[in-house]
Amino acid sequence: MNIHHMELPLVFFTVMSQWGIGAVLALTLYQMKASTENKLVGKPLRTAVLIIWLIEVIGSSMSMGHLGVPLEAYRSVLGLSHSWLSREAVTFVLLNGLVTLWALSCWLQPTANMRNIVLGWLSGIGGLAAILVTAQVYYQMVAHPLWHSPATQIAFIGSAIVLGFSFITLLVRVLDKPVPNIIKIGVILGVVLVLISQIIRAQIPASQGGSYLLWWQVVMSMILPCVIALRGCKGKEPSIPLLAVLMMAMFSGELAGRALFYGAVMIQAPWF
Repeated sequence: MNIHHMELPLVFFTVMSQWGIGAVLALTLYQMKASTENKLVGKPLRTAVLIIWLIEVIGSSMSMGHLGVPLEAYRSVLGLSHSWLSREAVTFVLLNGLVTLWALSCWLQPTANMRNIVLGWLSGIGGLAAILVTAQVYYQMVAHPLWHSPATQIAFIGSAIVLGFSFITLLVRVLDKPVPNIIKIGVILGVVLVLISQIIRAQIPASQGGSYLLWWQVVMSMILPCVIALRGCKGKEPSIPLLAVLMMAMFSGELAGRALFYGAVMIQAPWF
């Protein structure tokens, strides 16, 4: 597959922003379910929130790389009444403001207090809504069956959950804390959604099911997260470098899957 048909700015925009949204949800759930002595407080919470905020904001900014004239990005909101692309732009501006408010709240008072939990839920639910708006940008294109399919929404939500919950799973283990079952279930749910999306796409002509990109995704963002969630590290907590390597591996799997999502359509219609 020609790399020019993969639309790399959109690949990074969608996967990174979804990762950030999933991580906000996972961290909020963890703070609610963990015992008092295992909740993240102080520096660990600030570090986790800062990383998540950077992933979300940097990921969102990647969308500008797809624009012909990035300095005129403001014009994207002019079609709000009829364009899903305009709605996506506005939704992510609002979402980034909400995630920033959540991050500031956690930074100023790094405990599992009610304000941080509420803002976390608002950011997470708002993020899921933003993901569905992004999915609609592609789903509305009836002429492209690979996009006009429920696999689009399922894959986007799946990416958010598998990456976000896997990140919190590894982070908690680095801090030598037990991982609540709800977080492990979240990882498996994310894998199941990603798998379902690919099964649906495989039934559609031109899905390129034999592509090396798909098999890389199967290994890195389906098999690897399951191993991490179900088997852990055999009693030995992972180091920070290992956490980074494992997360980059899973991230690369979802990048591969998303590159296939764009490339399989755009290679047929290079005027996009």
